[in-house]
Amino acid sequence: MEKKVCVPRVLKNTAYVLFPIFLTMLILLIFFLTYPLERKSVEERVNYFETTTFAEDYSREIFSAITAINNIKESNGYESYGLYYIREENINGNNNIEKINYYSEYYKTNVVWLIIDNKTKTAYTNLDYSIDTSNIENIQNKIQENATYWIYKDGNIDTSVNKLSSEYIEYIENGFDVENLSDYTIYTSVLNNLEYVDDISMNSILYDVLVLVDQKAAFLIPFLVILIIALVPVIVLGVGRTAKQDGIKLNWYDKILIELAALIAILIAGIGACFTISVNGVSNLATLVLAITIMAFGFFIIYLACILFFETVVKRLKTHTFIKTTIIYWIYIKIKEFLDDVKITKRFILYFIIFIIANLICFAIMWSDGFPGIILSIILYAVVYGLISKRLKSYVKIEKAINDLYQGNTDIELEENEFVKEMKNMASQINDIAGGLSNAIDEKLKSERLKTELITNVSHDIKTPLTSIINYVDLLKKEGMDGEKAKEYLDILDSKSQRLKKLTEDLVEASKASSGAIKLNMEKLNVNELIKQVSGEFEDKFKARKLEEIITFPENALYIKADSRYMYRVLENMYSNISKYAMEGTRVYTDIIEKDGRIVIQLKNVSKQKLNISVDELMQRFVRGEASRNTEGSGLGLSIARSLTELQEGNFNIYLDGDLFKVTIEFNKEN
Repeated sequence: MEKKVCVPRVLKNTAYVLFPIFLTMLILLIFFLTYPLERKSVEERVNYFETTTFAEDYSREIFSAITAINNIKESNGYESYGLYYIREENINGNNNIEKINYYSEYYKTNVVWLIIDNKTKTAYTNLDYSIDTSNIENIQNKIQENATYWIYKDGNIDTSVNKLSSEYIEYIENGFDVENLSDYTIYTSVLNNLEYVDDISMNSILYDVLVLVDQKAAFLIPFLVILIIALVPVIVLGVGRTAKQDGIKLNWYDKILIELAALIAILIAGIGACFTISVNGVSNLATLVLAITIMAFGFFIIYLACILFFETVVKRLKTHTFIKTTIIYWIYIKIKEFLDDVKITKRFILYFIIFIIANLICFAIMWSDGFPGIILSIILYAVVYGLISKRLKSYVKIEKAINDLYQGNTDIELEENEFVKEMKNMASQINDIAGGLSNAIDEKLKSERLKTELITNVSHDIKTPLTSIINYVDLLKKEGMDGEKAKEYLDILDSKSQRLKKLTEDLVEASKASSGAIKLNMEKLNVNELIKQVSGEFEDKFKARKLEEIITFPENALYIKADSRYMYRVLENMYSNISKYAMEGTRVYTDIIEKDGRIVIQLKNVSKQKLNISVDELMQRFVRGEASRNTEGSGLGLSIARSLTELQEGNFNIYLDGDLFKVTIEFNKEN
């Protein structure tokens, strides 16, 4: 069997995937559009290495290196400000440099530097020590390989960064003065590939993104807003829908208190938040990717928690259970149950105690503060008056209803919601009593009418063949057994006696079926085979009246639990009814349908005469499909079929639409 697909559920899941993507894009676009970094430079598409931000970040790195070296000198070369260095004595040095200090673990920045202290003839660098960096000349060459540089030598600045040149040196922050660097020779540059994660690399990425989205953000933001708004109804419509059942499916999470559900969602979101805040120590691209992955996983858990709580809220709203699952409603129900269990006298005492306490509180407020206490007292007495007045009105209505019942008027229907809870049950009971009396009277009248009709119909149906038998016996006496018409009279007598016998048998069967005095042998029956068997036996009768039967069988065999003998009798009655009352030359449709765990046998035909009676009248005993009583039927077929079906725990229904006659016989499906 082809698996059903729940389209709203599929669309909802798709929307759940798209929603965070669109929302993230929207937030990033708004962030990039409003971020103050170099807005003018972004609009003019200036290269990042020509911006003020880059000049400030670059100068800050230079100043940090010089400051750290000064601190190292003051601490005699020991660890300072987190700088771990390897001291190397001069190896093939030149320019009168006595030694070179390598700070290879210096924060892993994208700025490489060589700082020479001209007084102490000592060089400092954050390049790793290798054969290519074993002397000053090699270090200088290594630094000058990069396109972006800043060099200070003999009081002069040589740089590729315009804003760090001699004319714009005021952009250098943190307060170091070039004039105080006369004791140093400084070589610095920025790595071409920006391989480390620092302010320069992050601002470079951010600046490039700003330039990229600057022109597109104004168009994309409203487009994304529309998409996000459109996803919300798609998600709401799909929440709680499944292919296996109609309506909204609730799980255990949807049935607990909403406050507890919110707490569970918060705890799950808290786990996700722990992942997002645990990220630290980003120093290069690899650790940045790992940090982003961990943060994404944390946000994913938070998103799942939001979905969980959002869905349970929507399900509760759809099934009208939101208020009923709040802790306030739970407390209200418990108090109500307690009060309902308390007898009305004790409840009155409890109400009276509450009234006294409220009065004392109002008097206390009145004594201490005057006017507010008076207002509260007025409100208290107004509320009590309203409650007493409402109960008095309820009492008057109930008294009137009881008086009407006493006088025989059963046409009473009290609106239960108009009564207070103490009298709501009483109003419901009065409605039940009135309805019960009215139904009893109607049933009594109907029963008397049916008895009269039954006696009339039975008398007529028995009298007709009996009269014929008596008359033809008398004719035989006169004609004699050797007469010419004797054989014809005997055939008529046989026909009438058989009809009388059939009527008697139907009466007995109808009586047993309606009273339930039948012993059933319930077994598993193949519906397809049963229909084929009954249809085959009526094939000749259908052909005689030019009726074409069209049977629709399901692909697989379907089974029900019933008594084979009486189930055959039910179907036989239906086919017999069709063979007698269907219009000649028409089609008869027999369908076997499986629906919601039930097997439905459906028979449809066109009646040869107009059906100007109701279904209830047609189901009564001795009612035929045509007005004439000359047909061979007893009028008990439908009544017997319905009684037998209901005895086997099935449903039997008739539907009339003009001259279309339809019968449905329904049973539970057996595996």
